[in-house]
Amino acid sequence: MKKTITILLMLILVITSAAFAVTAANVDRSSDRSHDERFFDDLIVDGVDVSIYQGADTDWRAAKLSGIDFAVMRVTLTRNISGNLETDSAFENQYNNAKEAGLMCGAYVFSQAANAEEGVKEAEFAAARLQELGIGPDDLMLPVYMDYEFLNKNGSRLKNLTQENAIAAAQAFCETIQSYGYDAGIYANSSFFSGYLNEGQDFSDDIDLWIAQYSSEINSECQYSKWQYSSTASVPDDEAGSNVFNKVDINYWYIDREMGDSAISISGSTNIEYSGDAVLPELTLHDGAEQMEEGVDYIVGGINNIESGTDAYAYIKGIGDYKGYALVPVSISESSFESINLPSKVISSTNYDDTGYKIYSDSGRTSIGTVPEGISAKELLADIYLSNDDYHTELLDSSGEIKDKDDTVSFSDMIGVYNDDDTLIGTIDIETETEKGINHISHR
Repeated sequence: MKKTITILLMLILVITSAAFAVTAANVDRSSDRSHDERFFDDLIVDGVDVSIYQGADTDWRAAKLSGIDFAVMRVTLTRNISGNLETDSAFENQYNNAKEAGLMCGAYVFSQAANAEEGVKEAEFAAARLQELGIGPDDLMLPVYMDYEFLNKNGSRLKNLTQENAIAAAQAFCETIQSYGYDAGIYANSSFFSGYLNEGQDFSDDIDLWIAQYSSEINSECQYSKWQYSSTASVPDDEAGSNVFNKVDINYWYIDREMGDSAISISGSTNIEYSGDAVLPELTLHDGAEQMEEGVDYIVGGINNIESGTDAYAYIKGIGDYKGYALVPVSISESSFESINLPSKVISSTNYDDTGYKIYSDSGRTSIGTVPEGISAKELLADIYLSNDDYHTELLDSSGEIKDKDDTVSFSDMIGVYNDDDTLIGTIDIETETEKGINHISHR
């Protein structure tokens, strides 16, 4: 921190370890930098944090092309000596332009809170500024962070700060931010976390911890999920032959891909047509039989989702009554097969176990689940009964090609329904069971 500072299928998230190779951005990701062993299997995402010092007119599309997938911008700040609360004049443009370019966004508050009361005031001021700009909890993929640090320790209004007051201020800030519906987090360097914030051990699990240390590795008990590892990184603009940033804070975001146990089902396209800009799949979430609402129950962001032929992901974040996240692998190609809405009443019934497959039908789009892992196309199609003998079904891959009857159903497949002259009249999205689903969305 600166010192003043449709769909092709119904899927359950099938992601193998091999699919989670680190996304390499053309930034300061040195080969000699060592990640904590607890992040060994994590998806590692690159991001920057900025303020007015980086200007208001960044080419965020170029940053996205360079591998930057998230940005945290300074929304407000507290002046060192006076304690005055001010807005960052670059924030509005930075946020709007970054979001339009497809980056996942968060905000931070440069804090000089000496006690809990001042932590509350800083949070209220930041929340009011976000609300003034029309930026609600459904707009931010990342939290609102308290950037807690000394501007100049000996000349700082925090020179007499105690650990007790620091923890109280940070807790008060986070609780206040959360009262407005935003997620909350704490940013500090490793020394501040150690000396003043008790390594973050006094904060609840829903407070995101973000640590700064400019070295090859971090030796800290702090349970951070983000690491700011340099303040002097350059981010190239390959198309212009120059740099988006010549000197900027750069960060890792570690996303845990351990198996989740979620009752939420997710449908979405895993094959998206390349456009030259960041693209996202169309996703539908169900909580049981009830369809969830995007922007109310969840929001969707993208990772590595701007160029074709790359390992891209959709990051789904629960909001409102829901918490947690899910990851959906997607494929970006020069052309994609668009699903076809299935005419109503084509499926008469299914035959799987005692209850049959669960069928979802929303806005003309039909999904079927839950398909057992390892089932063949022949077995699946035999379990689906159509309302008219003139119809027949085939298993299609993500490009729309018919698969062999002995092929195993995968999360990127769908069922095609054909009429008697072999015209494709509709598609059915598929959800497959797997023990490797990465879905951590649940009720709060």
